[in-house]
Amino acid sequence: MTLEIEKLTTGIDGMAQAAAERLERSRETAAELLQLLSQYADDWDSIEASLAQAARLADPKHYRSARPFDHNAPLNAQINPPAPPKKATIVATDGSQIMPDRHAAHLYYLINVGGIVYHHGDTRAPQPFTIPELHYPTTDQEAARFVMSSGEVSIARDLKEIGTLADTAWNLRGGDQPLLAILDQRLLYWPIGGTEAAPNDDVVAWLRSMTKLRDSGAFLAGYIDRPMTTAVVTLLRSLTGLDDPKFDWKSLGKQGAGGGLNDIALFRLLLEPGQRSKVFVNVSPPNERFAEHDPANEVCFFYFNPGRGIARVDVPRWVAEEDEAVAAVHALLHDQCQILGDYPYVIARADEMAVVGRQDNENLNFLIDVAMQRHGVESRLTAKQSSKGLARGGKTRHGGI
Repeated sequence: MTLEIEKLTTGIDGMAQAAAERLERSRETAAELLQLLSQYADDWDSIEASLAQAARLADPKHYRSARPFDHNAPLNAQINPPAPPKKATIVATDGSQIMPDRHAAHLYYLINVGGIVYHHGDTRAPQPFTIPELHYPTTDQEAARFVMSSGEVSIARDLKEIGTLADTAWNLRGGDQPLLAILDQRLLYWPIGGTEAAPNDDVVAWLRSMTKLRDSGAFLAGYIDRPMTTAVVTLLRSLTGLDDPKFDWKSLGKQGAGGGLNDIALFRLLLEPGQRSKVFVNVSPPNERFAEHDPANEVCFFYFNPGRGIARVDVPRWVAEEDEAVAAVHALLHDQCQILGDYPYVIARADEMAVVGRQDNENLNFLIDVAMQRHGVESRLTAKQSSKGLARGGKTRHGGI
């Protein structure tokens, strides 16, 4: 049975109309926010007062905001990319996985980290690499956990990504400087479901990799394409609450509050291609825990227009504190985006190296089947998985009479 598209035409038209109306409302709200950004651009006293008020009155479960890192540039700064250094070393990593499947013939999961070392200003070719890891149960107790471990696999992949980035940067510490290490995700790593009272073992492992990157002399950056965060919008909303006795402080940070816009809508109006915003500090309980563990690892960020759309670039405090370091991160990211048009080349290549395609998955399963047969282990799919294969392959169990 295929999807009968003709029965959805009315719904599709309604969807498009609703999207057009929502776009118009968001443009109006974004223009109002841009005006606020200009109004309070260098009103540091009001900014600090609003942050202090929010810290007292906002709901900590929802409140996430931005604090200007310094007073060197206004809130509405439009910082042009400087010329990149003549030489630099750039390394990026990304990861993918095959999740454990209880309907498959054998229980296992795979983590594949891909990366690339790029020699900026050098004639040497980029050096891509991959590090695959196969994980499987060795006891019945472990096998029982494998059917519930997709979240654990994602965390293990994340930790392998930053761990590989740290190890690679450490091995490159004697090469061309500056050394820029890029992750294709946020730096403020806090897995869903964890308590915000203290970092768990996974967060501590992440923080240790950040520290190793700092010790290697690298500038660390987390690149987030099309981020959905509302930190600067929340800051602007708190500023409007200073003179409004009816302002709902408890709604600060809640999804949909303040017109439902995220920071992208604001900085899309402000930043021209290549430009970045000023640097902000992430205001949140997890970032407080990061700073308590190691002040240098407190996460800061700026928004960046790579050509089309807006990206967020996370940097640790040890990078944010050095103007030359922030300038190098900005310049090298902009230079990387010129290669592909609007996305850093090294991240795209790291993703290309990391991705595990369907053919790769089938080849791996074939090799596992061969090894199992060699050891006298029978390969057997569950009835559900076998039936799916027949149905999706256009086959039936019986040809009929």
